[in-house]
Amino acid sequence: MAIHALRLLATALIAILLSYSVAWADTGESADIIPSTDPRFNVFELSNAVGGGTYANPVGTVLLSFISKDVRYCRTARLPADRTVVLACREEQGWKIEATSDISQAEAAYTTNFGGGYMQEVGDAVQTLMASIEPMDEFEIIEAASKGWLDPVPVDEQTFDARDILRKTAQVYRASKSYVDTGTVQTVYKNSSREWTGETKFRTAYVAPSEFRFESNMRDMPGVEADFIAWRDQNGVKAWYNLNPDITKDIASIQSALDTGAGISRDTSGLIPGLIFYGTKLGGDIVRLANPVRLEDAEIDGFDCFQVQGKREPHDGPTIVWIDKESFLIRRIYEEDEIRDATTKTTWYYKPELNGPVDEDALQFDMPAP
Repeated sequence: MAIHALRLLATALIAILLSYSVAWADTGESADIIPSTDPRFNVFELSNAVGGGTYANPVGTVLLSFISKDVRYCRTARLPADRTVVLACREEQGWKIEATSDISQAEAAYTTNFGGGYMQEVGDAVQTLMASIEPMDEFEIIEAASKGWLDPVPVDEQTFDARDILRKTAQVYRASKSYVDTGTVQTVYKNSSREWTGETKFRTAYVAPSEFRFESNMRDMPGVEADFIAWRDQNGVKAWYNLNPDITKDIASIQSALDTGAGISRDTSGLIPGLIFYGTKLGGDIVRLANPVRLEDAEIDGFDCFQVQGKREPHDGPTIVWIDKESFLIRRIYEEDEIRDATTKTTWYYKPELNGPVDEDALQFDMPAP
């Protein structure tokens, strides 16, 4: 009985594959267009496939649906026969393939599971094209299918709320293939007797999955320089602190290295690297502000930015984050706080670059020049 059922299933799959081959051969269409005669077309047209394997079709399974920045409906689907994941966007003549990623034979066999494949090509394309903060939900998909997957309503960034913006920012950093920045922190200290300004310079370099270097130089008190380095490659982790080398001797993970450098670097070792490397003390707190609200958009260094205000625990005063509206990279942070008998006003200035080339020299574990 079981053998008979397997034979029937095998016959059905062979029929699907043959129909797929014939349909593709007969269309005469461009290879990047999936026309209505192609069985894959029906996968992308499904109205009851929200994503994540909620509905499995013998030809493929929809994983994600969204509206693109150029106002098209786009979907990713796993196609077991091809052993690929495909990102396609709907146009008049059919679904246009924007990116494909190979998947393993084991992954292809499980049509209802997203799987553990890296899928870099599709992931990068989704990140580039996706206009909305969240993927489409069930009701949006039903509406899109009723319109033949054409003429979506443009995504209005004005409707993004503070939590949407912070959530998307976290996704961008955690999905990064490479990241570099340089920046400065300025802290204005004021107590009952005087006021002074401290300055910290920092730079970060990262190439996924393991190459990383962070360096900071803090000058908050006259005549005192605090230098810190956190470094990692595929072979291990190193850290260095010029004023107390002993505190870095037993560091075994990048998380502990970044945590050690937090106070030394005015939190710069944790604010952004903590988004990239999950598990640090500061990791993610800048995108998990308490009671966040969206303020009026602003321009920072020539970039249009969202402006979000909230509270970063356990700090007393408000925290404001300026986030690039195009890239969702953090370009500036401002925070007020009280430290013992002094009040502080701190501004972090960032010059970030995402997913670009990284100079090998920027990743070397070298000490600052004396």
